[in-house]
Amino acid sequence: MVRRLRGWMLVVGVVSVCVLATTCSAAGPPAATGRTYYLSPAGDDDADGRSPATAWRSLDRANAVAFRPGDALLLEGGARFTGTLVLDQRDGGDPAAPVVIGAYSAGGPVIEASHAPAVSISTSGVEIRDLTAVGEGSAYDRWAGILLVNDRTDGRLLEHVHVSRVDVSGFKRGIEVTASGPAGFHDVLVSESALHRNMEAGFASHGSDFVAGSPGYAHSGIVLRDVAAFGNVGDPHNTTRNTGSGAVLGSVRGGLVERSRFFDNGAASVASEGPLGVWAYDSTGVVIQQSMSYRNRTAATDGGGFGLDINVSDSVLQYNLSYDNDGPGYQLYTWEANDAHTGNTVRFNISRDDARRTIYGALTVLGRVNRSDVYQNTVVLTAATARERPPVVLIGPEVSAVSLRNNIVVTDGAGPLVSAAALPSSAVALQGNDYHAQAGGWLVRWGDTVHASLDSWRTATDQERIDGQPSGLSVDPRFVDFDASLDTAPAGSDLPAAASGLRLDPASPLVGAGLDLSALAGVEQGPMDYFGTPLADASPAVGAHRPALG
Repeated sequence: MVRRLRGWMLVVGVVSVCVLATTCSAAGPPAATGRTYYLSPAGDDDADGRSPATAWRSLDRANAVAFRPGDALLLEGGARFTGTLVLDQRDGGDPAAPVVIGAYSAGGPVIEASHAPAVSISTSGVEIRDLTAVGEGSAYDRWAGILLVNDRTDGRLLEHVHVSRVDVSGFKRGIEVTASGPAGFHDVLVSESALHRNMEAGFASHGSDFVAGSPGYAHSGIVLRDVAAFGNVGDPHNTTRNTGSGAVLGSVRGGLVERSRFFDNGAASVASEGPLGVWAYDSTGVVIQQSMSYRNRTAATDGGGFGLDINVSDSVLQYNLSYDNDGPGYQLYTWEANDAHTGNTVRFNISRDDARRTIYGALTVLGRVNRSDVYQNTVVLTAATARERPPVVLIGPEVSAVSLRNNIVVTDGAGPLVSAAALPSSAVALQGNDYHAQAGGWLVRWGDTVHASLDSWRTATDQERIDGQPSGLSVDPRFVDFDASLDTAPAGSDLPAAASGLRLDPASPLVGAGLDLSALAGVEQGPMDYFGTPLADASPAVGAHRPALG
């Protein structure tokens, strides 16, 4: 099986994101190619609105204007406005000459909305910059802070809606992208923004129901970049549907999430499933990379860092850090009885002390997952709660053509290194991994049988063999700082020690010990390791880090 990762250009390095939009550097008032209008609480709705001195006063006055392509509406910095700014089919419509909504003078303008979205967009060609949206009253239970909805009846996609340097809080969902029919949006960018203290999600996209035999996707080209989604706690009254995720990509063809953080979400969720820091469902061609997901919570299951959920295909989780989540750091999961969850890749990620209070593994592959590769990850799990000790790796009974190779799997003896159904190697192949018990006993649970050594497990199951020859190791990886704090960062870096401490010592027995996955299985190795070390010039190590050689 050859995996060719459809892709986005990688710029891998230390993850950096503006945690609050108000701390990001503003770009200043945008240059308009058409007319420019101004809005100020001290303005007059009977004025012409064409200068700060003749500004309009209210959002209602702005809504009465049909903005042409290239027009701009600038809100006074530091001022507060109430109501909803509406951009509909009368406005804009040209992706090449977008209508720009921004700010003038110092500070970010605030839109307060209590019974509707702060901004509603149902047209093409719109850019929103340097705004704060605050929900009050029923907005928390009913409305998105910034709502993108395609309500056209002709099936045409709406294109080019870019949202940058916004701060959205107090709504049901921070930013929502949806469609009332089969067509939604193309080219949606959310960047340098904070989506926090919303109820159901910081960001969510969705469309019509997925049909496995003829899949359709409402949206395409959705990008989240340098986004912080945090404190989106979930609905404390909804017991049937998962809520409280940082970001959810649903019904997307071609999506990218990068250089973003998802943390402290889900604390109030009471549903029997979910939420996660960031995940995709009913989507294809989604890449989630260079991001962090941590301290996400759940009342029951999930509560993890990163996930590719039901009906996701040809998608990638790579170069991410997950730690201190209630559920799995990384999961491939589906409950659907179809073959739509296929062709996915999880590579060069780090998980540190996930699965804190669920029985799922820190790395979980569960349900009818097929033709998927999990490789070059480092997964470390230490003791969590007094509940049943979760495995580091959990593999369910319905998977097919799934491989796990060149991964580091470490426990302190809190639970099994691997817990899996008694699957044949044709269904799941584990090869070239390192299994290490930092403390306590070495244990793999395969079906109903418990193995206390790599040799015992290999002999009984034919796992960790290649062409009849033994593969895999059971050695100390020799991390540079296994006991590093989860939250602190080395001087001069914002990369938590949770990741930095899991670098391999140059003398580690895993350096140069990795399998050549391209030669073995046609699996694309990738250009670099988690920390940005190029890989093209040398044999791989095991795990997410390969120390620089020479």
